[in-house]
Amino acid sequence: MKACCEFSRKVQINQIQKKPLTIKLEANEDEKLALAERFSIPQVQSLLCNYQLKYFHGRQVRAVGEMNAIVMQNCVVSLDDFLVTINESFELHFIPSDKLSLELEEIDDPDVIPYENDVIDLGEVTAEQLALFLDPYPHKEGLDQSNSLILSENEVEIVRNKEPKENPFKVLEQLKISNKDKKKS
Repeated sequence: MKACCEFSRKVQINQIQKKPLTIKLEANEDEKLALAERFSIPQVQSLLCNYQLKYFHGRQVRAVGEMNAIVMQNCVVSLDDFLVTINESFELHFIPSDKLSLELEEIDDPDVIPYENDVIDLGEVTAEQLALFLDPYPHKEGLDQSNSLILSENEVEIVRNKEPKENPFKVLEQLKISNKDKKKS
């Protein structure tokens, strides 16, 4: 397993007691620069995530996260940089890697994340969640459609072939007849 990461915050699961454990993570300037480079975006202005961790069936841990981030992305149409605000909630299910099964998850189940040596890296999990919340094809709001590189339906003229297509077998039959005529002559 690759030692990581740009934003690492390791938590020992024995820190979780009967009461849920609340943890607040915030990326510093170096971590924000490294995350922007990792995700190929111009900038991560802020990244804050609050977690509530609690035991779930023995050594399994359920985490409820609340992410607040501001990132800069490039518009895929105009190539302008613009700010995107991310305010998302999510739920994760941490399972010891030796207990991980290959059973199919239900769609509504939280994402399952394996962990080893009783340590969960919440920083890396936060970075992965941020990556999931980034729009892969970001569009700047209020983009002037007249300068768009994408053609609208009105700008596209559909040219239809007005000549009826010949039956391909008819063409082959005509070739066969012309070859017979050549042989006779």
